[in-house]
Amino acid sequence: MDDFIKWLSIGFRHTAMYLDKKLAPYGLNNSQYMYVVRVCENPGVTQDQFLQMFYIHPSNVTRAVASLEKQGFIQRRANRQDRRTFCLFPTSRALEVYPHIVKMRQEWQEELLGRYADLAAIGTV
Repeated sequence: MDDFIKWLSIGFRHTAMYLDKKLAPYGLNNSQYMYVVRVCENPGVTQDQFLQMFYIHPSNVTRAVASLEKQGFIQRRANRQDRRTFCLFPTSRALEVYPHIVKMRQEWQEELLGRYADLAAIGTV
């Protein structure tokens, strides 16, 4: 089990570095892209729903949403059902970058699975 945890940690670090590099031209980083993806896939999602999706602290969600709104990726609108909350919608900038993010994630997943297969073939994992 120790090896599994170790490999998860290594995979996470490499994924964060890869995403930061690939997302930089779009003005995003590895901790922001998931918000753009979820807003594009679920227009009208609320910040509270992000808490359930990502299992992170509410202040992190607030900070990320504010940053993405300022950068022009997300638009907040009053929630008609609950005036205390906002619904989040993708902007044209988010919709433009979304297919690139999806492709990027797929390519990285294939890369990681290929590396795992290579390690498994030589008996490292």
